[in-house]
Amino acid sequence: MTGEQASTQAGPAEELHSILMAHYRFQFLSAGFESGLFEALAKQPGMTKAEIGAKLGLAEQPTRVLLLGLTAFGLTSKAGDAYRNTAVVTPLTGDNDPIAAALVPYHQHITYKTMGWFWESLKANTNVGLKKVFGDESTTLYERIAADPTLESAFHNAMGAFSAMSSTELVKTLDFSSYTHVLDIGGGRAINATNIARRWPHLRITILDLPTVAKTANERLVAAGLDDRVKAVGLDAFSDEFPTGADCVLFSHFLEIWSEERIRKLLQKASRAVGDGAGIFVVTPLQDDDETGPQHAAELSAYFHAVASGEGMVYTPREYEEWMSEAGFRPAGRTPVGELINHIAISGVKGGA
Repeated sequence: MTGEQASTQAGPAEELHSILMAHYRFQFLSAGFESGLFEALAKQPGMTKAEIGAKLGLAEQPTRVLLLGLTAFGLTSKAGDAYRNTAVVTPLTGDNDPIAAALVPYHQHITYKTMGWFWESLKANTNVGLKKVFGDESTTLYERIAADPTLESAFHNAMGAFSAMSSTELVKTLDFSSYTHVLDIGGGRAINATNIARRWPHLRITILDLPTVAKTANERLVAAGLDDRVKAVGLDAFSDEFPTGADCVLFSHFLEIWSEERIRKLLQKASRAVGDGAGIFVVTPLQDDDETGPQHAAELSAYFHAVASGEGMVYTPREYEEWMSEAGFRPAGRTPVGELINHIAISGVKGGA
């Protein structure tokens, strides 16, 4: 019986127990990953308890506790005195799944600590979890990570792994063939812009992001040999106007971080920057229009509200289309983003039909 089949066949009591105990399972997973045990077993399957304890520098009883949990939760298997990884943790070894491997320290050091104040964050309508864990001076996670190397590494490794995959799928999905100049709002370190520019060699791209981010992006663009067509401009997307002259605007995994009010202002600002016939693409996680799922939308919405910004969530395509229309863009379609599960590209065109 597969895990999915077991979950489907489990009754309400078993499902409730699974939820109640989920944090223990993750902590065993995190310990096995961050200690290097999964990697060690991938290279040397069949290690004994004594060998594992010596490898990890653990006394006998902590080694027993760790291996008991890993085996009980199906993360390792035991035959005689020999331990091996199960298929569940294989993606976390080698280079099998960079995103999964990056998410373990990301959740361990950031989300598990902060999501304990989820209900308080909902009541206060702000990211109480971030402030409780990292201090009241932290307004957003993005400000906080700059002062903590551990957090910064966990965050950027996770986001970088996701961005690399997301950008590959985005280039397969979006069609820039009819445009000449794209504004990439919140384009970060130029991962999307680099892939788009290589796919569409006629295209000019202007990345708009904070000055420190823009500086790093420009350095990457020079190294990539794309600085003749792609440049990053440092500005504050919320207080500064966008430069004019482009005929397409891209918001990729940026708008969902913020409140409805901020999103509407950003879309209106984008509309002021381009003329009739200009295109717009909003690439975002998907929430179903009937607001019943998927689970990925719920997980990210809790994260944005309780941790990242204190104001964002995953919005529905219908909401984005309404806000686009208010800003002067005519909605032009919805497209799944390649093989990126539960992500969507919503397109529009400035002006009438």
